[in-house]
Amino acid sequence: MIRNSRRVTALAIAGAITLASAVTGCGAGTNPETARPTQLTEGVNVSRADLDVQIRNMFVLGPSEGKTLPAGGSAPVYATLISSATDGRPDKLVAVSSNMSGTPTPLPGGGLALPPGQAVSLNSPTGPRAVLAGLTTALRGGENIEVALQFERAGVVKATLPVVPQSGDFQTYGPAPTPVASPTATSPSASPKATASAASKKRKKVAKTAVPTPTP
Repeated sequence: MIRNSRRVTALAIAGAITLASAVTGCGAGTNPETARPTQLTEGVNVSRADLDVQIRNMFVLGPSEGKTLPAGGSAPVYATLISSATDGRPDKLVAVSSNMSGTPTPLPGGGLALPPGQAVSLNSPTGPRAVLAGLTTALRGGENIEVALQFERAGVVKATLPVVPQSGDFQTYGPAPTPVASPTATSPSASPKATASAASKKRKKVAKTAVPTPTP
């Protein structure tokens, strides 16, 4: 009888611990106060109570398998951004930077508008909208780098992001565009009229300086 009583007590304690763990896990999963990014699949989520922009599945796209993004090159940043501003005013992503790139890289067109409550992707039919330019270190994929997003209203949001190789499900994401070299400026060619005038002046000069041949 005493042995059975001890067994029942042990089972009750174990059940209470299990229930408490489940409640704690649920609370942590729904708590928006955390400032630490949450790893989900390959990307990173950033959600804070004091932040008017929510970030979903953010990552840096690396090279394809077996290749390297060289130092001096560029790497795109992908994510989905949602402005949670309650005053109805849109925010704007204006630049991105990293501890492995040069100065902050501005987004084209003065920035990417974020209307309140709308999900805006950094992916577009023409390619990535945010790019880390001027890498100071070569990237092979599999690294973790610090990235900062500069918002017009929300300020700077920093997170540690994975560099995901461009393979598998990530093959559909485009790499950073290759910079187009500007054409070298050449001096315009002389017009036919100017060329003819110069030739005429040269002939006159030669005629003036020529010495007449004496008649025998």
